[in-house]
Amino acid sequence: MRDSIFRPAPHRVTDALVLVVAAAMIACWGHLGVVAAMRHVFGVFSWKWWLRDQVLLTSAGYLLVVGSLSALPAALHVLWPRRATFALLTAFVGGIVAFAILLLFQRISPWALATLALGCAVQLHALARKREGLLRRASRMLAVAGVLASVLVASSTKLLRARGESRALASLAAVPEGTPNVLLIILDTVRASSMGMFGGPYDNTPRLAEWGRRGVVFDRAFSSSSWTLPSHASMFTGAYASIAGADWKVPLGEARVTLTEVMRAHGLATGGFAANSVAAWYRTGLAQGFLRYEDTKYSLAEYALSTTLTQTRSVVNAYYEWEKSHWLRGAVKGALPLSLVAHGNYVAHDFIPAGEIADGFLRWQGGLEGRPFFAFLNFFDAHAPYVPPTRYRTMYGKEGLDIDRYHGAIRYMDAEVDRVLRTLERRGVLRNTIVIITSDHGELFGEHGLVGHGNGLYLDQLHVPLVILNAPGVPAGQRIGELVSLRDLAATIVDLALGTRDRALGGTSLRPVMTGEVGSAVSPVIAEVNKGINVSPATLAGRADQKSVVTDTVHVIQSNVNTLGVYEHARDPREEHDLSADPATRAGALALMQQVLDAHGIRWRAPE
Repeated sequence: MRDSIFRPAPHRVTDALVLVVAAAMIACWGHLGVVAAMRHVFGVFSWKWWLRDQVLLTSAGYLLVVGSLSALPAALHVLWPRRATFALLTAFVGGIVAFAILLLFQRISPWALATLALGCAVQLHALARKREGLLRRASRMLAVAGVLASVLVASSTKLLRARGESRALASLAAVPEGTPNVLLIILDTVRASSMGMFGGPYDNTPRLAEWGRRGVVFDRAFSSSSWTLPSHASMFTGAYASIAGADWKVPLGEARVTLTEVMRAHGLATGGFAANSVAAWYRTGLAQGFLRYEDTKYSLAEYALSTTLTQTRSVVNAYYEWEKSHWLRGAVKGALPLSLVAHGNYVAHDFIPAGEIADGFLRWQGGLEGRPFFAFLNFFDAHAPYVPPTRYRTMYGKEGLDIDRYHGAIRYMDAEVDRVLRTLERRGVLRNTIVIITSDHGELFGEHGLVGHGNGLYLDQLHVPLVILNAPGVPAGQRIGELVSLRDLAATIVDLALGTRDRALGGTSLRPVMTGEVGSAVSPVIAEVNKGINVSPATLAGRADQKSVVTDTVHVIQSNVNTLGVYEHARDPREEHDLSADPATRAGALALMQQVLDAHGIRWRAPE
């Protein structure tokens, strides 16, 4: 056996580096191979590990993570090869690789997986002691092959995507002169009740209020669901959430025509820029019809988070705490107690601030050479864990609590929306651009015993802002109090921008409401949320699907486990008094719910 102690120090450095690179490449391709097999062979569904540039992200991620974890053992091998032998270093990195791949099997205890990985490391150590030279040669081949494969796949993916976009842009149909642009801005997770312009506790939307005076503000707009994917799907298709079909583990189907596809078919360049890399990324189906769809941040943190080892609960919690405070002690505290359980069904990502989304859109728009566009911007700063730029985090509370950072995040997005619109104004583009600013859903901060969204259908989770600017033929400076559903956005945009209706899209145009036509029909406000990945039986969300109907006088929330809530929201805006105990009220609410849902083809036969 050729022992590593007889090799010169420079050779030991090379051995260690090559071994670490080879291990990282084995982890990357083993990881992606297992994911592909689980999905395509065994039908195991997961949103994880399916970004278009996953090979780039995962290979870089494992190089970072395996390299960092192996730095000290590698240094010890170089300095004290008699103790820290090549065989021990091989066993160490091999154990890391085995554990990283095994963590994909989430139904097995991670401590059991760690024990199995330790067993692999022991066997590898025994092999390395006998066949050290062979392992060195194998490491060189695997390192070179792995890096070449990663570079080839990553570069070709980007090249093909860029070429496809250029060809698609060149093949767009001619557009009539004067066709307006459309800019749809979604302020993810922003409830109307936390915005100054809608009576919130702070003046955190001064710029939006100013722009609203130049357009139309809807005071009572409501989402079709209380979480991102079904809400966006409803806005993009004009269908209610359950009919659109996108849900916790179901992407928006390709058979469903989207607003984006309609706009593209009419010759508009289409660009999507989503900061919500969890529930608005391209594999959710929301990217259908977009020539350009950006949903990934190529940063050191994003690379580092692209491994199974860094998607464990302790690491993700520590990362979130660090992002909130940049306080090392807080990050360490967030990691405890140590948990190697995977972080839910969704991969955690590096945060993409509104400023970067705005910059991406403005760069893209600047290169269109005057062609009309339909652009979708998703700002994510008001979503948990609420990490707007530092100066906004204590703007509305020195303690920097979740609710304080949330209000600050809204103020930050207010500034970024203003920057986008003023930039378009300076470019001479804004005057011919229809702008729609809204949100996909709201948020709860302990109201009704709930935190977050996707777990209920209370008004603070459904009542959202809606501002429309530069709508052709629509008087500016209006505030409209009629109840409207975001389900009607697709039909409204097609009507305003193209002067027509596309029967592939559902919903009703809001133009007649904005122009003051008497008796204008709008879609009823219906919202839906399924149990999905909510697993706690202690809460209603953890054991039931829910639907709600909002009228001018009442809000009815019903579940399929025989619960009912009835609230007179005009007199009880915080929904603190449930009236469903009264038999007559209960009967009327159940009849209303069933009548509205039946009239719009929504299947629902909840127990009475």
